Amino acid sequence: MATSDSIVEAFAVTGNRISAIGTNKQINKLIGSSTRVIDAEGRLVLPGFNDSHVHFMAIGNTFSSLDLREVNGADEMLARIARYVTFLPKGRWILGGHFNNENWVLPDRRSIDAVAPDNPVFLYHSGAATAYANSLAFKLANLKDEAADVDRTNAGDVTGIVRGTALRRIATAVPSNHTTNWLEVAEAATNYAASLGVTSVQDMHSDDSREIFRELERRGKLRTRVYDCIPLRDWKKLRETRLASEPGSMVRDGCLKSFSDGDEESKAGLLREITAADSAGFQIMIHAIGNSANRSVLDVFEQAAKTNRPRDRRFRVEHAHNVLPADLPRFSRSGIIPSMQPFLFAGSDGSRYGSLLRLNARVAFGSDASMVDLDPLRGIYAATSSGSELISVYEAVRAYTMGSAYAEFQEKEKGIIEPGKLADFVILSDDIFSVDRKRFQDVRIILTAVDGKVIYQTTK
Repeated sequence: MATSDSIVEAFAVTGNRISAIGTNKQINKLIGSSTRVIDAEGRLVLPGFNDSHVHFMAIGNTFSSLDLREVNGADEMLARIARYVTFLPKGRWILGGHFNNENWVLPDRRSIDAVAPDNPVFLYHSGAATAYANSLAFKLANLKDEAADVDRTNAGDVTGIVRGTALRRIATAVPSNHTTNWLEVAEAATNYAASLGVTSVQDMHSDDSREIFRELERRGKLRTRVYDCIPLRDWKKLRETRLASEPGSMVRDGCLKSFSDGDEESKAGLLREITAADSAGFQIMIHAIGNSANRSVLDVFEQAAKTNRPRDRRFRVEHAHNVLPADLPRFSRSGIIPSMQPFLFAGSDGSRYGSLLRLNARVAFGSDASMVDLDPLRGIYAATSSGSELISVYEAVRAYTMGSAYAEFQEKEKGIIEPGKLADFVILSDDIFSVDRKRFQDVRIILTAVDGKVIYQTTK
């Protein structure tokens, strides 16, 4: 997708930005002796997806516990563990389990070691009296193969099954901050995002995670651009701690979020907070679901805009679900952005993105992950295949790229493939603009790049 909303054959990257677009013949002339050439082999290349509404740490924490309750064989168990290894930092424990292998034989410990050589594995049986651990877990617990309560075959080989004292010893070795080791949790989240072609997220998490993301960036492990929002009530704190960020920064702030239940009692307090924070120059987004909640937020936003000086404020309604038809024109009229999640509300007639787009509202798409999966292709499929307000694949992709970029004041930096924009892009296995609808959900991300650097590439 290029400047004219058309498809171009090729583009060039210089530094971390797109420097030229054109035909293969035109771009081939720019190739030098040190140029790295990525051949998409005729596949569709899109701007990196930008999820306008996530809870990033919660996404990372979905990989803090592995659910094996529905696993029906050793190969499936190994595949589940191997998938987690793909996203987890080296050294992070793989916990959870609760498997029941009554009708199948567990893989031996060597098989687990092969798929998770750098991650300790400690998975409970459904009965909780026994667990399964790999060699690295044994090592970190200083547990010898010859110890009591370690299961062995008749030939004396350790199976990986532990119970009693051995089980408790490994359990004690698990870090007490496993789910609150935010650097590891964030690294898992950014690795997962890369695998889905998500190059930017707008984080609605309830905590202030800015320094965690900055530290991850300093370590060279942040693969996702993050617009980190903190609670509206903390706007004075944000005024004192605003990050200094350059164009194209991996971590940005300046956004505040809150909620509306639509009741008149809380409306006055919300207006006071929004008016004060808006006067300080911050962007404000309010979660609203339902007729009264959306109307209340629109009322408050419009009143705050009238009270304060005119500026490009880009107020946002997060979800904007079940808006009354009479209120829909207010979004474009007042410049208020509906930040919507088509997969979260798949099939619901309350998703009015078709009407909003026809009214020229600046619709941004996201997921609300980890409430649902982060995968933007699921959101695009939902917006184009279910509910009463179907939109085109092109409109859905644009909402997940340019729409989301505009929603965070970054439309001059990303969201489209054109000279001067950041070189964040994805290669898809199939052309989603023309693929048969029955095959849409089989489309995969082949490659993801941020700043022109490949951060994910499938081996299949």
